This record gives sequence, structure tokens and C-alpha cells, in this order.
Amino acid sequence: MRVRNRQSRDLDRPAAEVAALLSTLGTRDDGLWPVHLWFPMRLDGPPLVGAAGGHGPVRYHCTERSPDAVTFAFDSILGSRHWRGFHRFVVVPSARGSRLVHDLELRIGPWRRLQWAVLVGPLHDAVLEDLLDRAAGVTGPPRWSPWFRLLRRVYPRIRARGSAA
Repeated sequence: MRVRNRQSRDLDRPAAEVAALLSTLGTRDDGLWPVHLWFPMRLDGPPLVGAAGGHGPVRYHCTERSPDAVTFAFDSILGSRHWRGFHRFVVVPSARGSRLVHDLELRIGPWRRLQWAVLVGPLHDAVLEDLLDRAAGVTGPPRWSPWFRLLRRVYPRIRARGSAA
């Protein structure tokens, strides 16, 4: 089975400025990842080809890098290596400023498809919306679905340290 997921946001920021944020992904100076709400994304070096790391129970390594894009291949999700695929951030110039696009593609079996639908997908979508909000400079409380709020209550380990949200 194949899972494809795309999330994007039009930003009132120049493409070069947003692309520069990609260079901070997984570093101590990460200006994109919503570390105030989630486990931080950590890489063993800058987001360049070969850098490895992840966030929480998700592990991946960088397979492609250009000034306006970075691609990561999954090594494992929730401790399982049966999740095969990638996720990619791309910055596209637009008339308004720029668009930040995140694509995810997975090839998984039926059991993983159920895990995606019930747990992994809602977590993925929420962290990406928080990341896009951060890129857009949106402040205020996160806009999480009731299902996701329940997941956070049931699985408190998915929260960032010190996050009560």
C-alpha cells in the first residue's frame, strides 16, 4: 500500500529566507521545527546528505539536499524498519513570497496502514501544521483536532519536555 501526504503553506517571507530555515533543521538553532510542542528534530550534523537522526520514535537520514529542498529517507518509525519511504521539504518562490511544501510517501503493508490512519498520520499532520505555523510566524495555541488531543492525553510521551499543550 502507498501513503502519500502533502501539506503546504503560503508564506509572506522571501523564498531565500525560508530556504535558509531548511539549513537549521535538526540543529541546536532550528528555526523551523516546533520544539516548544514536540520532541526536537536532531541530526548528527547539518541537514546535508548522509546526516542521520530523527525526532521521537522516528529515525531517518538525509538523502538529497539543494539550497531550496531537503529529503530524508525513513530508517524506522515506532521502532519498526517496515516503514519504507521519505519525507521532503521544498521551498517554492511565489508572488506572495514563498510556499513551503512538505511531501511524505510511504510503502507499507495493511497493518502499518492501520497504524498510519489511527496514530502515525494524525501525529504527522499535527506536527507539520505546527511547523508550518512556525514558518508563517503564527502565534497562539495549536489548532489540534479532538482526536489528536485525545492521543496526546493517552500517549503523553509524544509531548515535548515541559509542554503542557
